[in-house]
Amino acid sequence: MIYLDYYIEYFIIFFSMIVHELAHIFAAKLMNAKLQAVKISPIGIYATIKYNNLSLAKRSFINISGPIANLLFFTVCFILKAYCLNDMLFFIYANISLAVFNLLPIFPLDGGRLLKDIFEVKLGLFKASKYIRKISLIFLVLLSFFGMIQYFSSGYNVSLLVLVIYFLFTLKNNKMEVALMNIKNIVYRGSRFRKKGIYPVRELAVLETKSLGDVIKSMDFDRFHIIYILNESMNLVRVVTEQEILDYAVKYNANVSFKDLFEDYAKTPL
Repeated sequence: MIYLDYYIEYFIIFFSMIVHELAHIFAAKLMNAKLQAVKISPIGIYATIKYNNLSLAKRSFINISGPIANLLFFTVCFILKAYCLNDMLFFIYANISLAVFNLLPIFPLDGGRLLKDIFEVKLGLFKASKYIRKISLIFLVLLSFFGMIQYFSSGYNVSLLVLVIYFLFTLKNNKMEVALMNIKNIVYRGSRFRKKGIYPVRELAVLETKSLGDVIKSMDFDRFHIIYILNESMNLVRVVTEQEILDYAVKYNANVSFKDLFEDYAKTPL
């Protein structure tokens, strides 16, 4: 078979992937994140890491560590090729390719995770996931184009097209996971707050015609929220905390607007 003729190249790629994932694992240990598992997927080997509500900087360090390791390995191989070893060309190609590919803004690649974490801090988990899906789809269209070129030029290589299908499947199944993660992060924030004693605050201004669910979707994972409710005249109606929002969403309905909430439940203070 034609694929068996490239066993050395397969070994080099596999070895470079191990270097990549070991860098993620090492960075996770440094940042006190928990390694849950090491898995094999259509995109290769990857480590599943539980971030334990780390800051954006620490999460970014973990995500970027894999590509950085490949770039460092690429540099070492390039130097060895220049000075003493001539058989390093595929090592160089494999590591620079892994670094660049993993930095693409496609979820769940490192670049996609990095961009998603940045969006989360600014926009909240739901909106961040919405935007990263759109960006991922744009790049997947481009990747599909290159995949077709790869297939027709080689006559057999469909690796990029397989990756596109896998990424599309991942994006489709990530939507429900995002919803559950956001609710879990917000619900358990109280215990983290009490443990730390000091917590960063994020303020949101929202029209009273918006629903409780709209605000919950805009919350992010690592800040406590204070919400200013405004009427159509942009006058302040009320100030509530995220815990009050959650209490009313559980007690009544997450789809109820603030205006209806204040009118119908005026006798029950927030």
